[in-house]
Amino acid sequence: MSSDAGFDRTLTQSDEDLRRARERSLHPTRPPLQVPGYRAERFLGAGAYGQVWVAVDTNTGRRVAIKFYLHRGGLDWAVLTREVERLALLFADRYVVQLIEVGWDSDPPYFVMEYLDRGSLADRLNAGPLPMHDAVDLFRDVAIGLVHAHGKGILHCDLKPANVLLDQDGHPRLADFGQSRL
Repeated sequence: MSSDAGFDRTLTQSDEDLRRARERSLHPTRPPLQVPGYRAERFLGAGAYGQVWVAVDTNTGRRVAIKFYLHRGGLDWAVLTREVERLALLFADRYVVQLIEVGWDSDPPYFVMEYLDRGSLADRLNAGPLPMHDAVDLFRDVAIGLVHAHGKGILHCDLKPANVLLDQDGHPRLADFGQSRL
């Protein structure tokens, strides 16, 4: 019976080690790469393909978001390429998060985009219902952004409140074109 107790303690310790490792991977303390010209400030989130960090452009003081692609398989390269191509096609569209820089040859590859500090539409909706006129304005602006993208032959394919970011004036910007199609 004492050998069973030791076995249980080992499993419990292993489970705890796995829990801690998972927690570290969900909330890393430093970015996977120090991008030249930027100083990472904080971890923003993680998704299927990597991590997003808030950083500061050391030349301008502007806050940016850096998306690191941590999985380098063929599909992942296709996702990175697709997202960058779509953002480049939508450059200067006020309804889309703007691409600033791409680190194709870095390990891991990354791209830098504008940082919108008001969070996502999902964050806003979690805070409570929107007044009707605000909801109509947001919906109209999202629809205009989609019309602009569709006009350039781009289908977003992953539109959801978490992929609609809000700028400092509360206007929506489409984000995360990783699943998009031409």
